[in-house]
This record gives sequence, C-alpha cells and structure tokens, in this order.
Amino acid sequence: MKVNNTLVVYAKPANKQEKSTLQIVKNTLKKYKINYKIANREKLSKKLFQNKDLIIAVGGDGTFLRTSHFVFDRTPVFGVNSDPKLKEGFFMTSDKKDFERKFRRILKGKYSIRKLHRLEAYIEKKKVKELALNEFYISSEKEYHTARYYLTLKGKKERQKSSGVIISTAAGSYAWMKSAGGKALPLSSDKFQYMVREPYCGKVSAKCILVNNILNRNEKIEVEFEVGGGIVIADSLSAEHVFKAGQKVIVKMSKKPLNVISFGRS
Repeated sequence: MKVNNTLVVYAKPANKQEKSTLQIVKNTLKKYKINYKIANREKLSKKLFQNKDLIIAVGGDGTFLRTSHFVFDRTPVFGVNSDPKLKEGFFMTSDKKDFERKFRRILKGKYSIRKLHRLEAYIEKKKVKELALNEFYISSEKEYHTARYYLTLKGKKERQKSSGVIISTAAGSYAWMKSAGGKALPLSSDKFQYMVREPYCGKVSAKCILVNNILNRNEKIEVEFEVGGGIVIADSLSAEHVFKAGQKVIVKMSKKPLNVISFGRS
C-alpha cells in the first residue's frame, strides 16, 4: 500500500500509557518517512480528511467512532488502542506493542479490508450529516420525557410511548444494542436492528408488537413524533439533530461502508 499522506486522529492523552502510544505512532511514521498530519478528535473538519491514503485513530472506540463521521470515501481506517487496560478497543486492531510491526505489514500490503456497514438518517428530506457506525438513537429532546410517536416499518404502523428507539448496525449490535437485549449479528452483515427502549403499553398506547426486530439492507424504519420535539444522534457522540412533531425521521442502510484495516482473521 502506498502511504504518502496520513492523518492521525487522537484523543487527548490522559496518562503515561496513552502519551507513550501516541509518541510511538508518530515516531514510527517519521522512521518510515511518512508524510502525516495530527489532529485532536475534538477539532476535526472535512478538510483534514481530504486526499489521505490512510487514517489512524489513536485512542479508544469513541475516537474511532468520531473519526468515522468524517470518512465518506474508501480511505482505510487503522485503529490503535492507546491503553488496552482501560479502553475496550472493539474497533482497534493494534496497540503500542505491535503498531510498528503491523504498520510495516500495511506498507507491504499484507493486510485485509473489513467493510463495516453504516446507517444513514433523514429528517424529512434533509440528510443527517453523520453516518452511524454503531447506531442512531431517536428520543425526546429531554430523554427523561416519554417519547410519543408513530413507528412505521414493513408496511405496519404503530402508535408507541417509550424512552426512545435504538437503530443499530451489525457492529453496533455488540455495543448499546447488546446491552439493551438485542441480538448480536456477524460483523460482515448488512442487516440492521431496532430496539424500542422501555415501551409503555397502556390503555391508549400500542400493544407493543413492533419492539425489536432485524431488518434487511433494503428496508427502512420511520419514526414520526405525535407531540413534542425529538433528537436524532449518531453513535452517542454526534451533534443532536432536532426535529419537530409531524416531521418524519427515516433510517436506512447507507451505501457507504467504512473500510477498516484488519489482519488475519480479525
């Protein structure tokens, strides 16, 4: 792989381990004479990601997810766990101990690309700028308020009250969706899943039939609030995209998966 221009996205180091990992990444890139730019995950912009051959995310899964929100082409992303003792690192395939060895493999083309499918969302006809690698969450603007809405999918429409709706990718089925009781999907799957959080089934609300299911890539899910305002948020860390009652929020599979550097069977 030709690596002429690389972007390193990092989380601000919180301890010696994280500082050491970031320094090893920079030292390795200098050693192999790689032209690179470095950017704090809190200060990202579209311009930083233009004309890059490789993007390296150094931190934890939050850093990886935030990085993914700026990648809309086929540029591969390489995740480096800055502190495996403290960070889950689900998306990370390296750490400071093996970074240089695996980076050499990338230069020699001895790696594979794993395509992780993502979701896209619309508020009416306006597209939400982020693609969700884990999930979209739809709820009331104040999450502790009950969301009252109509949920539509597969030609069925149901009036519901709940704490909100999680709509998850295959990758996200190992995150919040899993904690909520959803089913884990193979990482390569292009199906997605929804889960209604804490549905309230009373005298005037639905019988809670459309609560959790797996959808095919060509299907979509639609949420329309009956009263009050709501928010859509990608991966629990994007901007909160606000919508009003009567506006339809549609979530479906994106045609732009994220290309992730992988090694062996990982």
